[in-house]
Amino acid sequence: MPNNGLSLLLLAALLLGVVFLLQWVWRRPLPKEAGLDATSESSECEVTPRPLMTSEEATLFNLIRLAAHDYLLVLVKLPILQVVSVVDKDEEARKGLMRTIQPVRLDVVLAHPGTLQTTTVVKFKKNEQEQSEKRDHVVDTVLKAAGINVVVLHLNQTYSVEHVTTLLGLAEDE
Repeated sequence: MPNNGLSLLLLAALLLGVVFLLQWVWRRPLPKEAGLDATSESSECEVTPRPLMTSEEATLFNLIRLAAHDYLLVLVKLPILQVVSVVDKDEEARKGLMRTIQPVRLDVVLAHPGTLQTTTVVKFKKNEQEQSEKRDHVVDTVLKAAGINVVVLHLNQTYSVEHVTTLLGLAEDE
C-alpha cells in the first residue's frame, strides 16, 4: 500500500514537470525574435528572479498540498485558459470574455489525477478589497459555468490541515 502512494506522488511530480516544461516551450521566443531581443546593448538592464508567491500564500499552499495531495494533483499559478475552454457562437462576445480573463492566473488548481480535469480552484484573498472586483466576478462565473468549485482562503486567517480538508470537500465521513 505505501508503494501505491509513492507511485502516485511520482506521477503527480512528473505531470507537474511536464506542465511547466510545456509552458516553457510555448513561451520561448521564435529564433528570429530571439535574435532581435538579444541585440539590446543596454548595460543598465538587470534581470533577477522573483518569488513565485508571498510567504503567506506559500503557507496556505503547503496546507492545501498536505490536505489534497493524496486525492488530487495540486498545481499553482496556472493561467485560467489552461483550465477552461470558451466556445461561443458570437465571436465578438467570446473575444471580449477572453480579453477579460486572459491575464488571470489562478492561485491553486486541484485536478483529478485520472482525468486531469480541474475540480477545484482555490483563490487567496487579502483583507482589503482588490481593484479588479468585476474581473473576479467574471472569473468566478466562468469557473462555475465550467463546473469547477471555487474556494476562497483569506491570507490573514489561520487554518489547520483538517479545516482546509473540510473546506475543499475532501473530509472523509466517519
